[in-house]
Amino acid sequence: MARPDAPDGPPARRLALLGGESSGKTTLAMALADTLHTAWVPEYGRELWERLRHTLDVAELLHVAHHQVELEDAAAAQRGGWVVCDTTPLTTLQYCLHDHGQAPPELQALARRAYDLTVVCEPDFDFVQDGCRRDEGFRAEQHAWTLMQLQAQGVPYLSVGGSVPARVAQVLREIETLEPETDSEAMPS
Repeated sequence: MARPDAPDGPPARRLALLGGESSGKTTLAMALADTLHTAWVPEYGRELWERLRHTLDVAELLHVAHHQVELEDAAAAQRGGWVVCDTTPLTTLQYCLHDHGQAPPELQALARRAYDLTVVCEPDFDFVQDGCRRDEGFRAEQHAWTLMQLQAQGVPYLSVGGSVPARVAQVLREIETLEPETDSEAMPS
């Protein structure tokens, strides 16, 4: 039975943002959500890390991936158009492999979750240390690993760079090339 507050029609399409630390994902997520008049799903792993302040163990990282998916699904079920996802379980898998040298099959499966549009943020500006991030070398490693994984999985992706307005414009052009929405309010007017 459908919830009374759910929109008529299919759930929102999910737009995933990936890239290394300090590559502008959160800033772009907020700008896209504002432009598309939709919600963005924050990076739950960062929220948990900020609360616990320790390297997350394998069980905690598996929880992060599951909860990220739950948050995405809940946001998508409440609207049509697009929902902007500030990360995916692929990033969680990368942290698990980097920090623990292994990852459970369940996390590996979640990391193959499909998105309607995958966007990779280029690390084309100075690294910003905010007290949570590692360093510029790790950012470069994350970026290269993400591209390698997307290519290995055959996931098409859009690389975006430059200023926030330039990145938003690049994503909007890509959205226009995708199959038309049934919801006429999916694109900003």
